[in-house]
Amino acid sequence: MENQYLNPCFRMKKVGMAYGLFLPLFFVICLTTTGCRRSEQATEFILPDTVLLQTGDLAFRRGESRESRAVTTFDRKSDYTHVGMVMNVDGRWMVLHAVPNERATKKEKDSVKLEPIGVFFRSDRALMGGIYRYPLTPDDTMRLLHDGLQLYGRHPLFDGQFDLEDTVSLYCTELVWLLYQQTLNVDLSEGRRHHLPLFPELVFCSDILENKQLTAIFAFER
Repeated sequence: MENQYLNPCFRMKKVGMAYGLFLPLFFVICLTTTGCRRSEQATEFILPDTVLLQTGDLAFRRGESRESRAVTTFDRKSDYTHVGMVMNVDGRWMVLHAVPNERATKKEKDSVKLEPIGVFFRSDRALMGGIYRYPLTPDDTMRLLHDGLQLYGRHPLFDGQFDLEDTVSLYCTELVWLLYQQTLNVDLSEGRRHHLPLFPELVFCSDILENKQLTAIFAFER
């Protein structure tokens, strides 16, 4: 019998299997361990006055953190690696989003955050960003605001298992997809999913951005 370990085709198959198993592990490690950030002092982003926001807008960004690099490894169809939903809270434009490794202290757990849009697009977090709008009625925006605040009030943790079936904890694209789905019965991803070995089905930024009803209303790049 031919020695399978001397067979180049068998070795290629083994390498492919090992690579396929390594990539998901790399993805998890990058998203659940603290990555490097740029050393210069971070500055908040100032949105131009000409940009008129609306509750329900989707704020996308891409940084240079370990997390961003991990996502770009698997989602090559999008310039962005993270997303949150814009909300007008007491006259301030805020972004509701689920993100790992942006804790104020080491004792905190990764969870859903609600922060000013200038902080969301801060220089150490966003090398580029964009705001996209889904066609909404005034009633739609009020319902998204109500449900978004209720969700934030539950303080859900970041979903390190990336499980769409588990709505107790959430990851970034899952959060905006879930809010639109449960509040408006709108599937932003239109059923698109990414499939990685050892993972459940994933919704990535490109799965949402391919929705033809989304309109880009603003973009920037540093």
